[in-house]
Amino acid sequence: MNLAKNLESSAHFFSKRPAISEAGRIITYAELNDQANRVATGLIKIGVKPGDLVAMCLPNSAEWISTYFGIIKTGAVAVTLAGGLTGDELTNLVRHANPKYMFTVESKLPDLDKSKRPEGLRRSYAPAVTWI
Repeated sequence: MNLAKNLESSAHFFSKRPAISEAGRIITYAELNDQANRVATGLIKIGVKPGDLVAMCLPNSAEWISTYFGIIKTGAVAVTLAGGLTGDELTNLVRHANPKYMFTVESKLPDLDKSKRPEGLRRSYAPAVTWI
């Protein structure tokens, strides 16, 4: 059983139980699974296929967790990059991984824009999280 299936099973059996508690906000297993499904659906609609690399450079948060689960629900590979990376560190890792897409926050864009993005890395935006 992979982690995405584990989340789906938890959402089925423990739908109203807390999965995440963050800054006074409680997210149930059902809500977490729903958020991950929305991420997965969005990725599939933009062409992400099983085996594609999708990077994440996000702060530790509920959004990190739902994004991670959403990526693996598509069969893509989640390339997790520490949220504290800046400048050359981040650029070098993104170039090395060469992901098809990347989730990040707006504050990371200047670090990524300072250098040439890897060939084929696509860019679009979402309100809370930026897809590069």
